[in-house]
Amino acid sequence: MRGRGADAPPLPARDRGAVPLLQLRRRDARAVKVERAGAEELGDVVEVLSEAAAWLRSRGIEQWPSPFPADWVAPSIERGETYLVRENDAVAGTITLRWEDPAFWGEQPPVAGYVHGIAVRREFAGLGPELLAWADEQVRAAGRGLLRLDCRTDNAELRRYYERHGFRYCGDATVHDFRTSLYERRCSP
Repeated sequence: MRGRGADAPPLPARDRGAVPLLQLRRRDARAVKVERAGAEELGDVVEVLSEAAAWLRSRGIEQWPSPFPADWVAPSIERGETYLVRENDAVAGTITLRWEDPAFWGEQPPVAGYVHGIAVRREFAGLGPELLAWADEQVRAAGRGLLRLDCRTDNAELRRYYERHGFRYCGDATVHDFRTSLYERRCSP
């Protein structure tokens, strides 16, 4: 299956009746669940990404197109790489976690997990660090030691955000005329 390294164990199967992949407790005691998105939730994922893209654009930041193209995220949902984040059953955000990313990082040994499409609805602002911690935990559980991501090179605010959260700049890449900066951090022990 493309998108998942052969050496990485698969993440738990999606089962709405099962315990969520991760249930976080926020400081205000609200429950946050991260669950694999199903094909029927494509609209929810696209809506969150579109809202995030529109909000960024309103601040002069061109990170993603708005509306976000469904055909960009549907393959990741089909591969089981995209997750919905729910807080008290409301859709709060989304994150995609891949086990390889040759388009941006080239061929790499199986040492990292790759985050894409991390977005949180404005009314749930502040969940970003918790989602990065969730991704960190998944990568560690898969026996890998690095969490990697990218963002537009000209998105200085997001680059500073990732650096504040322990990510180290690794260089730039150009994919389909898209200039991106690559970041990684060691997973927490």
